[in-house]
Amino acid sequence: MRDLSSDPFVTEGLEALKREAFGPAGFAQGAKEVVQVLVHRVSSTLGHGYVRSSTDTSVSGLEDGEQGFSYEALIVWLDEHRSRAYEPGSGTWTTAEVHVYPERPGFVKLFDEELLRKGDDGRWHPGAEPADAALWARQLLAYPRTADHIPGWMWDIFRAEGVEPPLYNPEFSSVDWNNRRRPVAAWGTDTAARPAVIDPALEPGFFKGIGKRLFGG
Repeated sequence: MRDLSSDPFVTEGLEALKREAFGPAGFAQGAKEVVQVLVHRVSSTLGHGYVRSSTDTSVSGLEDGEQGFSYEALIVWLDEHRSRAYEPGSGTWTTAEVHVYPERPGFVKLFDEELLRKGDDGRWHPGAEPADAALWARQLLAYPRTADHIPGWMWDIFRAEGVEPPLYNPEFSSVDWNNRRRPVAAWGTDTAARPAVIDPALEPGFFKGIGKRLFGG
């Protein structure tokens, strides 16, 4: 994953969020910090956050859509951030934790896992359950990794459900999955390109490696 912490794209994006939060018409005037956590998935974006007041009291409610950052300033910006951070074979981040302040620069913390939150009843919020193997496979299809860069906890999910994940193939700069090969660019898989059909019998070594990861041997 590429480090974009000092990239103007990131610093300017944080300044735009700062203006929305603490500017003349800002939703967090008088507060000392705004924190927004976004879990990015291929199918949806899950989020929660809070405003920290000057007395250190946390006020939740940023996830309900009634207040907070605009879609363009936060979601669209982080979508682009995720693609820019992608490194072929190594992947990109899953969760972004954005911190914005009125008097100093903000920052973004990135995580290679889902930072989800349960409700007061101890249950997952509807539609915000941890990703299953099918969803992780779709994410890896979009931002593919080599087998060595897929974390162990993700391999455990694939093994439990018997799913072979998409894998980045450095020989062809491609992502290979379900006997299809798709080209991978600097920002992720080129979904506009027509996939090529793979004959696994002609490439036994690559696919044998997947089997070892899933089933041992």
